[in-house]
Amino acid sequence: MSEPMPNPNQPTRFARNVLLAILLLLAGAEFVLRGPVRFAHAASFNDFISPYIQTRAWIDGQDPYSPQNLVRLWPPEAERFDFLTRDLADGSLVLKRGIPTAYPLTAFVLIAPVAVLPWHIAHPLWLVITVLAFGVTAVSLLSVAKFLPSTHRALAFLALALALAPFHTALAAGSIATVAVAASAAAVWASSRRHDILAGVLLAIVVGLKPQIGLPFCFYYLVCRRWRIPAVAGGFVVLLFMLAFIRCVVSGTPWVENYLYDNRILFAPDSLGDFTEGNPIRFGLINFQVAACTVLHNRGAASLVAIAVAAAGGVAWLFLILRRERNHPSSELLALSALVVLSLIPIYHRFYDASLLIFPLAWSLAALNGPLRALARSVLLVIVLVFLLPGGTALQQLQHAGHFAALRNYWWWNTLVLPHECWSLLILAALLLRAVQIEAGSIEPS
Repeated sequence: MSEPMPNPNQPTRFARNVLLAILLLLAGAEFVLRGPVRFAHAASFNDFISPYIQTRAWIDGQDPYSPQNLVRLWPPEAERFDFLTRDLADGSLVLKRGIPTAYPLTAFVLIAPVAVLPWHIAHPLWLVITVLAFGVTAVSLLSVAKFLPSTHRALAFLALALALAPFHTALAAGSIATVAVAASAAAVWASSRRHDILAGVLLAIVVGLKPQIGLPFCFYYLVCRRWRIPAVAGGFVVLLFMLAFIRCVVSGTPWVENYLYDNRILFAPDSLGDFTEGNPIRFGLINFQVAACTVLHNRGAASLVAIAVAAAGGVAWLFLILRRERNHPSSELLALSALVVLSLIPIYHRFYDASLLIFPLAWSLAALNGPLRALARSVLLVIVLVFLLPGGTALQQLQHAGHFAALRNYWWWNTLVLPHECWSLLILAALLLRAVQIEAGSIEPS
């Protein structure tokens, strides 16, 4: 009886499995240390404490956008920083610290189940929620991209998803963006399974928390004539708003003036949302105004350029999506990837909102062996080289610490290197639009 022939690919497959296992372990360790661990040690000041306090104010029938209420209702379990009283007294709390934040009223309804709890319980609970939200994002996109469990591609996706720096920043800050991205991914999964009502409810949660993340998804399903999804999402958002608004009316809360003020100040010169040199941490923003302003040195012109670039890309995207046949077997993941990247260009987005890049990450890995493999590799390369590190923020912090002093006066340092994440999003948008163009069948791939 003859012995079975040895498989020449077996050593290679074993080495690849070992490499992927090592990468997965390293990415997981980085994820835990740079995300959950940092949030656990930031129990007194993070991105969640403001919406937590604002929601408690709304529940109590008080103005959730009032700086006075924010300072007065500061959790007794959290450290009461000196800057709270000082900045409140000189009226600069919103300008310098970005709190209270102008979240939509709908967000308070959604956060209320956590906000009713005392801070020492709500803080670790929110950490659990955000970590689970990341898991929902990854599992949903594994399914949408049709990655088989335990395959090399699935493991590579999980490793790279765990290594995405925007998720680390979002988790460390306790940002509600993590939950919004998770609900978006879950909505796309539900849509792919034709669970339209569930998809609509999930998108309503996204819009209710962060409209700038949720609205592009609703727009996509409108364009694709999946009417039920945006209709359910719109109806549920209206319901959330009515619940929040009625609470304000019943309590006689005068919230509109402070809401408008908070919005105005958050985007004023020298604020945390300012994309000019007046904001010392402006390279933590990823909207294209940051890069455009380093070239034009004009606030208004930079905004116009960013809007024009995004509008041109949006028109091209819409033309391609509408041109394809109704039953064209195109990738929903690709179309959404292009749209979400375009949505990051024209309006205010912090680095953690780039967690949305997990969509093009999933598409690029799924398309590596297909006809769009060259574009998929390019997309993957940009994401890996740029967004596995907190580049802009890290470089800016090093510069503030006195490093790179010799480079500060070079145009390429200020124009290309520091805002490199903004330029990278522009490159990603171009690559993904090209892929949509080829897949839609408007031209033949070269």
